[in-house]
Amino acid sequence: MVIYLILTFIALIAYELLYFALAKRLHIVDRPNGRSSHHRVVLLGAGVIFILAMVHYALFNPASGLLLHLGGGGLPGAGFLPFLGGALLLAVVSYVDDLRPLPSWLRLLAQFAAIVLAFYSSIATLHLWQMILLVIVFAGILNVYNFMDGINGMLAAYSLAVVGIFFLVNQFVHPFADPLLLATLLLAILIFGFFNFRTHARCFSGDVGSIVMGFAVVYLLVRYDSSMPDEGQNVSFLCFIIVFLADGLLTIAKRFLTGRNILEAHREHLYETLVNDLHAPHLLVAAGYALLQAAISAGYLVVADKNLYTFVVALCLVVAYGLFFNYCRRRGLSTDK
Repeated sequence: MVIYLILTFIALIAYELLYFALAKRLHIVDRPNGRSSHHRVVLLGAGVIFILAMVHYALFNPASGLLLHLGGGGLPGAGFLPFLGGALLLAVVSYVDDLRPLPSWLRLLAQFAAIVLAFYSSIATLHLWQMILLVIVFAGILNVYNFMDGINGMLAAYSLAVVGIFFLVNQFVHPFADPLLLATLLLAILIFGFFNFRTHARCFSGDVGSIVMGFAVVYLLVRYDSSMPDEGQNVSFLCFIIVFLADGLLTIAKRFLTGRNILEAHREHLYETLVNDLHAPHLLVAAGYALLQAAISAGYLVVADKNLYTFVVALCLVVAYGLFFNYCRRRGLSTDK
């Protein structure tokens, strides 16, 4: 395992640097616009390292060494190969969208197809309406993850908190996934974070990174929930990503209630208000989100009544969100554009 991790770390650095060279040569960059929270031209698409890490794991996992043998590993839940197929589909569509924006219906269709491909074995026993609802929920999580990739370090820091907690749970509490997969994802996050978690980021993830990482988080949530003895009736596991969910969903609700188009691009998330209107440092906000999520996840693991805990956390986040934006509105700071 140690040798695999060392070689994987070296390989992932090489993949990322090779992509940087390609992106520079082909001028694959993100240019700031009216919705941006940055002011410099930055290399785009560096989140490709996440899908490359998954492919690397599939090809070089020392437990088997063969892509065709990488199934569910004897653990309940979705197998890895269907998930990898869905992730590859999302990576291709998202990268093309990064380079040349695609119609929203096409992106959504690809997301639905990837979710069904990856998780069909886990949801096939549900009623049709339950399957449809679950696919919509999973697609919602993907897009919330994508929405939240808007400032330096946010995707890297938050993903490190989420996947890091899953790694610790898998190692010391309740095994539900291959630890090498989790370790490989963590290495990819750390390498991307090295170049992105900076005052002046060297690169941005792009949708190819945020969507694929969101998909990986959904996969881990499904694996975790499938391994728990609750017959899929307990959704408190969403507590592992509740900070992102709260900000994303509450922002959509706020826009809807104030009569704005919820599908239109904007910069009204709480973290964007903190950065753009209150001028808080990007890295401080990103680290704050990650630390808050890590603390909430740690609490989730030790409490007895997880449903009640999740409800209380969600209620606190809703109240805090409402109080914050009420303060912003009274001070004329809200980005209602």
